[in-house]
Amino acid sequence: MKNWLKNFSLTTRLSIAFSAICCIVFVSIGLLSYHNMQQLLAKQLDQNLIARVERIEIFLQDQESFQILIKHPSLYENMLGKEDNLLILKNQQQSLIEINPLKVHIPNTTESKTITFLNNQSKFATTRLAYKTVVFNDQHYQLIAGTQLDEAQSILDQYLWKLILYSLLGIVMASLLGRWVGLYLLKSLNNLIEQTYKIQGTQLHQRIEDKSTTVEVEQLRAAMNAMLEKIQINYDQLARFSEDIAHELRTPLNNLMGQTQIMLMQSRPKQELEQLLYSHLEEYERLSKMIDNMLFIARSESRDYILEKEHIDLSHLILELIDYFEFLAEDRQMSFVLQLEKELQIYGNADLLKRALSNLIINALDYGLKDHDIVISTKSIENAVEIEILTTNIFIDQQHLNHLFERFYQIDSSRHSKAKTGGLGLSIVKSIMMLHNGEANVYNSHRGVVFSLRINI
Repeated sequence: MKNWLKNFSLTTRLSIAFSAICCIVFVSIGLLSYHNMQQLLAKQLDQNLIARVERIEIFLQDQESFQILIKHPSLYENMLGKEDNLLILKNQQQSLIEINPLKVHIPNTTESKTITFLNNQSKFATTRLAYKTVVFNDQHYQLIAGTQLDEAQSILDQYLWKLILYSLLGIVMASLLGRWVGLYLLKSLNNLIEQTYKIQGTQLHQRIEDKSTTVEVEQLRAAMNAMLEKIQINYDQLARFSEDIAHELRTPLNNLMGQTQIMLMQSRPKQELEQLLYSHLEEYERLSKMIDNMLFIARSESRDYILEKEHIDLSHLILELIDYFEFLAEDRQMSFVLQLEKELQIYGNADLLKRALSNLIINALDYGLKDHDIVISTKSIENAVEIEILTTNIFIDQQHLNHLFERFYQIDSSRHSKAKTGGLGLSIVKSIMMLHNGEANVYNSHRGVVFSLRINI
């Protein structure tokens, strides 16, 4: 059934569903109406028989009328007027009146002080009977009246055919109306589909402008425009990333080729060749570092990346990093100022967190000023821990702050400072924070630029 419906449009499916519902409703109403009509005719038939029995009782109360009816039963038969009607009056010895032109079989009846109904036979009944025991002149008489069921059945048959005809007509009209309504309601959806088809991969700036009066379609239009906005942003980032990576790879490759070509122009002493190899080795290490960083970022963005976590003493982790970078800071005439809360515990991967903090510390050492401090502080906020690294008296223009964590983003044209991280240091920090369901931010304070890491406890 599902495979069969796949071949039809949504409008056709709605029409089929609406037609099926109409069929169920009309058939249910038709069956209920037929059943009510059947009960109504049966009740009316029984009421006619009751009136006939009561009429005979009135005759029996008059001795003269009773004698005339017994002597001339044809009079009552003429009064009935229909050949299919039935009237029997009998006592225990004989039948006094027997009007039964169709020779209907009369089943055995018992005494009953009230009017009792029964059919002439249990299956395929043809006559409806009503009988009652009446007392006249201290004698018990059995009074039986009956009428044929053919007329009622004929009315029911005619009513059934009309029900079928009207139901079919109603189903057809409801189906056509349902398809028209479906086409009208889905018109805005079809317009949305047409506009979506017009948007090409090279025209991601286009948006679906035509608004719909249907709430659901309007919500879909807004969602699709939001999706296009995200796709455009990601597309622009990918294009910029492709340009940056091409530039980053081209620079060391050009250096390698240029140096090699110069060396090949003439014979060189062994010492120059060794220096060339060392220079090449540095470029190779830079390329290798860049590729490793790119692979790490790609893996971290994958949903299948499995991160091993443990409980970590944050203060102890930071002190280990300070011991490692302290000599480099002294060499650059800079110093670390620590403002660490004690006994702060976080749940994460120690190696990755060290890598993120190392990248930020290296960034602070590269861009920091001599005789200035690098302030590292930690504090607990609600259900999170915040780590801040302040580079004093260094400020970044507001236009750059929102792009610092993008891959290969640079503030100035110089790229020499990216050699240690391949231009991906801050992007790696952001990826590590995403793996820990945390955040990486940067802002300017009154003392300098602050890189902030927020990790949920």
